Amino acid sequence: MTTQGTPVTRYAARIATALQRAAEGDQSHLTLSGLIVMLGPRAHRLLLLVVSLFNMVPGPPGYGGTIAWTTILIAIAMLLGRPIRLPPIIGNRKLRLNLLLKASEQVVRVTAILARFSRPRLRWMTSGAANLPYAIFVIVVGLVMVFPVPLINAIPNVGLCIIAFSMLNRDGVGVIIGVLASLVGLMIAGAIILGAFHLGTMALGGLP
Repeated sequence: MTTQGTPVTRYAARIATALQRAAEGDQSHLTLSGLIVMLGPRAHRLLLLVVSLFNMVPGPPGYGGTIAWTTILIAIAMLLGRPIRLPPIIGNRKLRLNLLLKASEQVVRVTAILARFSRPRLRWMTSGAANLPYAIFVIVVGLVMVFPVPLINAIPNVGLCIIAFSMLNRDGVGVIIGVLASLVGLMIAGAIILGAFHLGTMALGGLP
């Protein structure tokens, strides 16, 4: 199977095409709820890939936290087997279309590279029955990524990206790699949070 023919590369092309069509109109921004409507309120796996990849692109202040909460809400909808509906405080958050277009180009490039190494393996790990543990794992990782600590979400997010990619490409081995990467990221994040808390406690203890 060529990389152009893998499921995930077709999904990536779908994302890029949808955003390109939106950019051809007269709008300069797209809300997160609009993005979900564009790609499908029940396209949980696809949207988890989109937000994890978008979170790898630098954005304005608050961008990372908004994407992290969006990731959690998509996973909750998957867990409950319901269409994705974001609360207005998140869903109405506007993102510049030119930023999303750059991110979609990144999606296409990354998926094309990863597709060279990914193929359908251990498909039972990517079946519909895997949605429950997948959603729970994403929620747990997402809750850690919400903390406003610089660089805390980088490695866990890479893991989520690999998992989302592998779920769409029916690659169970990739899912295992993504889970391990996320766990390593969580351990590093935990150490950073614990260290920051310890330093803060020491600083407060040193005050007169």
